[in-house]
Amino acid sequence: MNTQERIHLLTEALKAEVAISLIGKINTDDLTQWISSELGHADSLDQFHPHGDLVSRAYAPKHILHIVSGNTPHAAFQTLIRGLLLGSHNNIKAPSTGLPQLEEWIAKLPNALRELVSYDTTIDDNLWQRAEVVVAIGSDQAMKEIHSRLLPNQKFIPYGHKVSIGIVTDDFKNAARLAAEDCSLFNQRGCLSPHAIYVQGDPHLFATLMAEEMEEFTHKNPPLPISLSEAGAIQNLRQTTRFLAANSDCTKLWHSTQNLDWTVVLESSPTLKLSCLNRCVYIKPLPESLDSETLGSEAEYLSTVALHPFLTGLAESITAKLAATRICPMGKVQKPSLFWHHDGFEPLAALVKWKDLG
Repeated sequence: MNTQERIHLLTEALKAEVAISLIGKINTDDLTQWISSELGHADSLDQFHPHGDLVSRAYAPKHILHIVSGNTPHAAFQTLIRGLLLGSHNNIKAPSTGLPQLEEWIAKLPNALRELVSYDTTIDDNLWQRAEVVVAIGSDQAMKEIHSRLLPNQKFIPYGHKVSIGIVTDDFKNAARLAAEDCSLFNQRGCLSPHAIYVQGDPHLFATLMAEEMEEFTHKNPPLPISLSEAGAIQNLRQTTRFLAANSDCTKLWHSTQNLDWTVVLESSPTLKLSCLNRCVYIKPLPESLDSETLGSEAEYLSTVALHPFLTGLAESITAKLAATRICPMGKVQKPSLFWHHDGFEPLAALVKWKDLG
């Protein structure tokens, strides 16, 4: 099966409702252009092409082991699609609780693609040893443990702990609506989910609008179920914030009534700290200097910065000192382009090896 044949089959498979809901609509031209942009030519996996004074061809790994987490199914879809597009055999190691959406989609793949996927919740020694590339999504501790098991000749592509934020400089009403969606999707459990929104101007006004929009979004998009420990974390956040708000004008609290659906906390400190997730977000004043010294240690883990209004020049200048590798418009945080450089590098090109002639 050559590249164009795989593209055709994968395009049809991606028309499934679950795929569109998690990663958006993707057509044949998108997949063709994606390969071409990262590998130089749409058929670089099928034949040699000039490369300086050489001719070169890309070779996909025969076996990729994907170790995926349960918090964001779209990340599992993304990594599997990359492997299928290249034509590798893909071993999916799902969490013990499983990923029903992914498993159901795999079961409905055309036979030619279905044969390229195996799905399990455990990894035996044979899978560890056979994998040419291991792609892992999870905590930094999980990345460390996985790395310790790998052989020297196995390529490791880790997607560890990351955090995202938003920045608002104007147009508060629209910004709050877009930010509410960004902070609510997938119960805020993914690396792309903003934990804090930094506001230029009046953070209190924005927090008020944000609370209204969080409530509105929740009516149309109820949150996913949460565990007892997650519920306890939200209650603890609210209780702590109430205590601080009673003793200082620098802290305010808004939250859903009679349930734990969403929480908005206004704080004066610019320090970036992790939300307890499940639609809990901090609103903070935008500091004059947006850098790791001001934001604190979590700034080194920045993945995405959502900006509203989005202007390329402003995006470049305002985030120049941050480690984030993706700056996008507010409202698109959870919908990365097919062509994005995941954690700063090309996800397809990172998987292949090249053979040179000449």
